[in-house]
Amino acid sequence: MKDFTLRKKFLDCKSGTCSLFKGFVILVVLMLMTTSSAMAQEAKFEVIDGFRYLLESDTKTATLVPKTDGKYSGDIIIPEKVKGNDGVEYIVASLSASCFYGCSGLTSITIPSSVTSLGKSCFEGCSGLTSITIPSSVTSLGKSCFYGCSGLTSITIPSSVTSLGDYCFYDCDGLKSITIPSSVTSLGDCCFDDCDGLKSITIPSSVTSLGRSCFENCSGLTSITIPSSVTSLGEGCFSFCSGLTSITIPSSVTSLGKSCFLRCSGLTSITIPSSVTSLGGNCFFGCCGLTSITIPSSVTSLGDYCFYNCSGLTSITIPSSVTSLGGSCFKDCSGLTSITIPSSVTSLGGECFLGCLKLETVYFEGKYCKPNYANLNIPTTSIIKVPTEYLQGYKDAFGPDYKYIYAWNPDETGDDNKPVTQCSTPSVSYGEGKLMFACETTGAKYHYTITDTDIKSDALSENGEVSLSAAYNISVYATADGYKASDKAEATLYWINANLDNGTNINMVKTRGVVASAHDGIVTLSGLDNGEVVKFYATDGKYLGSSVAANGSASFAVNESLVIAKVGKDSIKIAVK
Repeated sequence: MKDFTLRKKFLDCKSGTCSLFKGFVILVVLMLMTTSSAMAQEAKFEVIDGFRYLLESDTKTATLVPKTDGKYSGDIIIPEKVKGNDGVEYIVASLSASCFYGCSGLTSITIPSSVTSLGKSCFEGCSGLTSITIPSSVTSLGKSCFYGCSGLTSITIPSSVTSLGDYCFYDCDGLKSITIPSSVTSLGDCCFDDCDGLKSITIPSSVTSLGRSCFENCSGLTSITIPSSVTSLGEGCFSFCSGLTSITIPSSVTSLGKSCFLRCSGLTSITIPSSVTSLGGNCFFGCCGLTSITIPSSVTSLGDYCFYNCSGLTSITIPSSVTSLGGSCFKDCSGLTSITIPSSVTSLGGECFLGCLKLETVYFEGKYCKPNYANLNIPTTSIIKVPTEYLQGYKDAFGPDYKYIYAWNPDETGDDNKPVTQCSTPSVSYGEGKLMFACETTGAKYHYTITDTDIKSDALSENGEVSLSAAYNISVYATADGYKASDKAEATLYWINANLDNGTNINMVKTRGVVASAHDGIVTLSGLDNGEVVKFYATDGKYLGSSVAANGSASFAVNESLVIAKVGKDSIKIAVK
């Protein structure tokens, strides 16, 4: 009838009642409506057994869509196939975006294996949902998929899923634990944000990145292991995780994003690997439980508000690699009593030490780098020691309110002029038949002790045989002019494939040396062939992972106090310091 009317109007146009142009426009509209009608025949909405579907006639597939007359509720089992009014059977292939959005009365749901994707906000706001079965056919969980599913206590993610979208489990505060399969490579932004009931989570080694605010406000999370596959921690990744007491960051991570550990008030210790080059703004803002932290020599900058309100921090060593301290970097570190600013620092942000009321002594090792030091807000009662040659420059830069500025030179002697900067801990390696020490402090000298594990005194052998371990324990520390002695480094030199037959010396051509050392949870083996694979195991036999040697060495991050490294057929037991 509608087509007839349009056609009639068009004929009337031909008889002169309207312009030819107007008739042409109406004809175009008529053609478009015909096309739309044809398209409508290809896709149509139907309600079948209480479910509303979009049926695609060309692909014979059905998409479950939201109801128009209310919400889904109760226990739901979605069928694999449905029969339309046309008598054709359609495969249920997907759940549309917002399919169950706001269905607070939904308690459980079973999804058939025909479904391959869960759309954006698919179950958002399903606060009554307590259980769900996701089939192995599903490859992705869309953005905000389970947003606000507060009744969900656990969920099994099938190994077919490769990614968890942004806000995927946001505000699922009933979720207590979750296992992420090894098929997943990324966790989206705010993925587990506000999951304050989450106490533990296992991140597989397949994951390479943790998105922005990934675990923000997970206040119940007490510990987490980050695999060595992860290269970056996104902005605000663990912010407001007040229950987190410790965390080990693997050596694969190169940067800690802005606000990464913001307000982690329960955090008492953290190990930052030497791979990290920068600490972002607000990185440890409000970590008032943090009593000590070691900044590796790889770090070049401390961002704005980096340690703001770390009131439990009493001392901190800034490595000579750092060139800038951001604004308010140590603001309100009320427990900080002394600090040394290395000569490498060429930029100091304003209010850097505002509120550091217990700051007694500040050492500056280099030349003054800004005209106004008063805006650092160092207490005027603090003793400030500076290099002799720059004494007057510092006095001018601080101004008349600072009365206790004194010359200090690391080479000088006396209790008041002791070096306060510690020499870097040396590394131990083996290569080309030589045992080698290295240190980041210029002009370092090495003091070492080597003991043979086979040395015994008044030992008893009933059968005349003695088993030799062919290993040497190495202990070394470094000293340098103007520096305190370094911490000791310990390592073990293992003679691999040593020929001990016929009383021959282990230093035969057939032997080679491998040095194993451990520092800050990172196990390093040197003296390896490039491309050689080292496998790491716990003492109970659990496989921890592997590392491929490059430049003669291989490293691996572990949480165990004792690990076993396998190099070919040879096993090496390593104590982790």
